Amino acid sequence: MSLPYLSLSQARCLHLAAQGLLKKPRRNAMPGDVLAAISRMALLQIDTINVVARSPYLVLFSRLGSYPQAWLDEALRRGELMEYWAHEACFLPRRDFKLIRHRMLSPEKMAGNIARHGCMSTRRK
Repeated sequence: MSLPYLSLSQARCLHLAAQGLLKKPRRNAMPGDVLAAISRMALLQIDTINVVARSPYLVLFSRLGSYPQAWLDEALRRGELMEYWAHEACFLPRRDFKLIRHRMLSPEKMAGNIARHGCMSTRRK
């Protein structure tokens, strides 16, 4: 059996589709779309750079269109999302907790990241 082949153009389209960027939203966003978008991306990086708006809100806008930014905060408050250092400070769907629990049980492996970047709670201020 031969290996599948993707042209560069096909690979780009596949990547854009997987990230939710290939098509415009077909309807107005609803609160559950925030969690669905983050789940599709696997995570949403928390970036403290604030030029126009904080990065997580812009990333969601690029996928959902116009939406109340409070929906992200409400998803966090309801426990649908959690914050974790998954390469970078990120919002992750809480249902993925079981996938990263083993990393949480070995915080000594994360000490280097904390030493370099600081605690997430201090970065968000």
